[in-house]
Amino acid sequence: GRFQFAGQGGKPAAVRVSASGQSVQHINSASGKTISLEIDAQPIEGRPRLTVRYTIADGAPYLLVETIYANSTDKPVGDELSDAIRADRTFTFGVDDPNDCFWAADEWFKQAYGIVVTGYRLESTGQRGTLIKLLKDGSNKLELQPGQSLTIARRVFAAPNLLALAGRVQQMSGLKVRKVSLAVRDTNPVAHARITILENAKPFPAAARTGEDGRIEFQSPANSSFDYEVMSLDGRQAKGEIPVGRDVDIPVTLGKPSRVVAKITNDRGQATPAKVSFTGTGGSKDPDWGPDSGDTAVKNVYYTHTGSFEQAIALGKYDVIVSYGPEHDAVFQSIEVPPGQDSQLTAVLKRTVDTTGWISADFHSHSSPSGDNTSSQLGRVQNLLCEHVEFAPCTEHNRIDTYLPHLKKLGVMHLMATCTGMELTGGPLPVNHQNAFPLLFRPRTQDGGAPVTDVDPVIQVERLAFWDNKSDKLVQMNHPNLPQILGDRNEDGQPDAGFERMFGFVDVIEVHPPQGIFTPPVKGEGGKLERNPIFHWMQMLNLGYRNAAVINTDSHYNHHESGYFRNFIKCTTDDPAKIDMMEIVHMSEQGHLAVSTGPFLSVEAAAATADGKILKAIPGDNLVATEGQVQLAIKVQCPNWLDVNRVQVFLNGRPAQELNFTRKGTPDRFTDETVRFSASLPIKVAADTHIIVATIGEGLTLGPVMGPNYGGKLPPVAVTNPIFVDVDGKGFTPNRDLLDVPLAIAPGKQ
Repeated sequence: GRFQFAGQGGKPAAVRVSASGQSVQHINSASGKTISLEIDAQPIEGRPRLTVRYTIADGAPYLLVETIYANSTDKPVGDELSDAIRADRTFTFGVDDPNDCFWAADEWFKQAYGIVVTGYRLESTGQRGTLIKLLKDGSNKLELQPGQSLTIARRVFAAPNLLALAGRVQQMSGLKVRKVSLAVRDTNPVAHARITILENAKPFPAAARTGEDGRIEFQSPANSSFDYEVMSLDGRQAKGEIPVGRDVDIPVTLGKPSRVVAKITNDRGQATPAKVSFTGTGGSKDPDWGPDSGDTAVKNVYYTHTGSFEQAIALGKYDVIVSYGPEHDAVFQSIEVPPGQDSQLTAVLKRTVDTTGWISADFHSHSSPSGDNTSSQLGRVQNLLCEHVEFAPCTEHNRIDTYLPHLKKLGVMHLMATCTGMELTGGPLPVNHQNAFPLLFRPRTQDGGAPVTDVDPVIQVERLAFWDNKSDKLVQMNHPNLPQILGDRNEDGQPDAGFERMFGFVDVIEVHPPQGIFTPPVKGEGGKLERNPIFHWMQMLNLGYRNAAVINTDSHYNHHESGYFRNFIKCTTDDPAKIDMMEIVHMSEQGHLAVSTGPFLSVEAAAATADGKILKAIPGDNLVATEGQVQLAIKVQCPNWLDVNRVQVFLNGRPAQELNFTRKGTPDRFTDETVRFSASLPIKVAADTHIIVATIGEGLTLGPVMGPNYGGKLPPVAVTNPIFVDVDGKGFTPNRDLLDVPLAIAPGKQ
């Protein structure tokens, strides 16, 4: 676990732990005792000294959090009495005025928290990172005279749902309560059914949901009766009454569900993972099986790792899309679900795109252990798996973690390779974010044995690169502001040292969105250039940098959030079970990869030597072409759900006009088959030249297969890393062309 304290000074000045007279080493064996953690904040001039004390006692239904404000100066000091709580996405907030209790509840993930501060009225903004003001006589201002102190004591309650939380707070206030249980079933327990409690026909401010066993338990006042309403995810309803006085266990029976029963196979008749999306038609609404932070059934999408599932769904008509990443054709069909009956869904997913010798990977994604989102980590693994991502390291923020338990639970270790890694996330943003893998995972140690951040990005990335005794690893620069790093630290347009030394520790650089290669950056508001990482990366190539380009989703939620950015990497095996992660590290370091939102773009260059030998190269390679002649073979493949209409060759970062092919201008170059474009092009170069090939579907999008959000709005696009053509045999010499776009460069790099 992680404990963070960012008090007045940002860092604790002292930390003390006690355990009711026992030594700190024996805290875990304390019985019938209390444990306290006390932190002194670094003092700030003009404000009170601050000590925060956390106390938990055996049998206590709350955590006691005390803040001690003290004035040790000879002048009055002041402050504001307020707290903040980080509760994201699926949380709702409110204040129970009769009990002076602030609450934050997440019905989907079965958690609710309450804060009671005796003597104060609480007021909240009701938003993420919500601020809770502690009010007395309408004000949260604090003023302490010299020598004066004040202790604010909060009781923090936790419960599986808001109804249970309310009962615990009411019980602590002396109200007599009783236990209420509801068990919701049809022919089986009904999970995630929403329970609403009504008093005098008015609903409580938040609801709760049943667990996987169909049950929910809470406490309610014994001297009151309540009504309840139940609604399943597919819309079936029931209602009833909770009587006065005694503990009750109420069975709730819903009608027989309508269901979709699916069986999905590959073109060899084998079960296959798939992503299955349902869109209501003819007046039917889209299903909503849970939030975008969930797993398995997420909003209107079902992620199946086996290809077979049964899912309750409201009766009606639906358009269905079954997909398994861009190497497979998607299946589009319509179904009608009758009331109380099953509707059969069958699909065969054909692997039409031939990627032999290459695997797909996403090096950057997140889930709840990252701390900045609430997504299920199992859901993240399902996303990656069902988008046919064949290699994905675990890269949570500021901790080393692993996907292996989820892959083992699902029984799919043969379908997706992984390793432990992390994103080291510091400030300033966006410069100081870096990924690395593989890293040693040390369970039951702080952050899994991860390095810590530093306010200096150069120190931070060096620390990460040298971690685990300078072990061999891939270090990635995440979503960078490249001009700032190259030579404009304060972004004033004047060259300075920037953070340029970072590149000495970095192997690959994220350059998304890849379509930026077709549109040089322009000046926006304030005269600053728009960020265009892939264009600035090409400028870097011309300056002599050789960091390979990658794109990754950086996904934080689970509704279509994996798969729309991926890397196709050269690999000696096409079997995920046999992938050697160090081969992936080394192939990536060497730039043997292409980045893609879906199209599979393969490129090979060949040149003849003076004695007639043929030399060949793929992206990332050097190619000696002393005759100045290169033969470039290009092939673009697409499944049935995306298309491209342009192929462009870039020479030293500039689009070659004679090497620009479009479906409109050169229609004979394109087809409607899986191989959309195939050509062998002679290229004459007079000086050392790096060659990049890009393809795009201009005016097109990935569309509904990748959902209604960011991914579905992207154009189909793929870009290779460069092939470096050396025309004199003396090594590649960059031309230092900045492509007509000014760029501040660190002194000494001019």
